[in-house]
Amino acid sequence: MIKIGENITLPDFPLLLAPMEDVSDPPFRRLCKTHGADLMFSEFISSEGLIRDAIKSRQKLDIFDYERPVGIQIFGGDEDAMAMSA
Repeated sequence: MIKIGENITLPDFPLLLAPMEDVSDPPFRRLCKTHGADLMFSEFISSEGLIRDAIKSRQKLDIFDYERPVGIQIFGGDEDAMAMSA
């Protein structure tokens, strides 16, 4: 078993869904989960978009219980924006 933090345990050889822009949205993650994905990731989310409350960035944070565990990938070039968005 692979343990991530205190709450996430994965099998020895987990099936992971990589983050893919404009691909790994909630419907695609649901499909992957039904076919055995153990851990999935959101699309890349802009730290600037999050702190400016951009609709597109907020929509990428739509995570549903059936998808868990899900990793969220935030990107940006400003360390203050990265810290605020995390």
